Amino acid sequence: MPSLSLTTVLLGSGLSCAILCYVMAQLRRLPDAPAAFGWWSLAFALGTLRFVWRSLQPWIGLPPALFGAEALQASAAILLLVGVGRLIGFHPGRLVLAGGIGVVVAWAAIFVFVRFDLVLLSVPLHFLAGGALVATSVTLFREHRRRTVLNLNLAVPPFALWGLVEFLYPLTLANPVLVPWYFLLTQGLAVIIAVCLVVGALRRFQFETRRAEDRLVAAVETMPAQIALFDADGNLIRGNAAYHADYGASGSRAPEPSLRFEDLMERLSRHRSPRLVEAGDVQSASPTGPDSVEFEAVLPDGRTFTVRRATTPDLGSILVAVDISAQIKRERELLQSARLLRGTLDVVKIGIAVFATDGSVVARSKRFVQAIELGESPVTKEMTFDSLLGVLSRR
Repeated sequence: MPSLSLTTVLLGSGLSCAILCYVMAQLRRLPDAPAAFGWWSLAFALGTLRFVWRSLQPWIGLPPALFGAEALQASAAILLLVGVGRLIGFHPGRLVLAGGIGVVVAWAAIFVFVRFDLVLLSVPLHFLAGGALVATSVTLFREHRRRTVLNLNLAVPPFALWGLVEFLYPLTLANPVLVPWYFLLTQGLAVIIAVCLVVGALRRFQFETRRAEDRLVAAVETMPAQIALFDADGNLIRGNAAYHADYGASGSRAPEPSLRFEDLMERLSRHRSPRLVEAGDVQSASPTGPDSVEFEAVLPDGRTFTVRRATTPDLGSILVAVDISAQIKRERELLQSARLLRGTLDVVKIGIAVFATDGSVVARSKRFVQAIELGESPVTKEMTFDSLLGVLSRR
């Protein structure tokens, strides 16, 4: 069996654990990430310190190196278990956490400085670490099946394999040549877990992005307004059902192949509302015009649309056409009613005025105007009910 440099392998393992710690910390920052990732990040931070401390053995001696490494590893195992508990809904208190870390640190101190015994020192602590890693693997698998955690099922096998490696650590006590290989295995597994976590997070991000897009498309598809998205060259990318109902090819919801954005805007611009043209409220509908364009169009079938065009960051265009025919009809009915009311008031022989809820004058008869203007204050559109009462009270 080829020999490996223990110091080199330890530093490589420390670097791998640091990468895993960083990945865990980044996962914790995701919006739906459980608190367990924060605890696991702390655990692998202690794991990084463990490998770095053990690599100092040539300078600080074997007993301090063993004590620090084993105490840090056992403390990291406890933090892993705390993360498992948080993931399944169990929240250990601070006293429990501090007590557990205190016990493993005392255990390491006793069997290093009081009674030096590698078996009693390493076997229980490594079994604790292996159990914590296996528990993490099982919990990730369980939560993945319940779909309550990020899509991290890829990390389940390497976590379990790492736990198995910890269970087999006592074999290295009888053959010290295996020690570097043990650390090499932990180094490789840490990197594999980090990669699996990143891939799982990316898969979850892609899934959430697709789901959000599907929800948006479904919402836009059912909207009564005509909505269409065009690219920078004026080609249609997507349109909803309302858009295709007017501008789709006959007998299908496929868009007209020749209907580009410029053609559509020109077609709509030919039917601009004369009322708005006279008022000067129509903006340019040219595709190379302002970033935001809005105008009204009255189609040959009598429908009236408010047409809005906006430019996307990639220089594409969004077209939104809202059918306001019912609104226009109601406005005309209100205007007709108002004219009828004013005409009725003008023929009556008594003074009548109608006020809105805000006190403003809606309509008044000629007799009312003549009666009030006998005083000092004429009746104007700006006159309110309260100001009118004030005029009458002074007479």
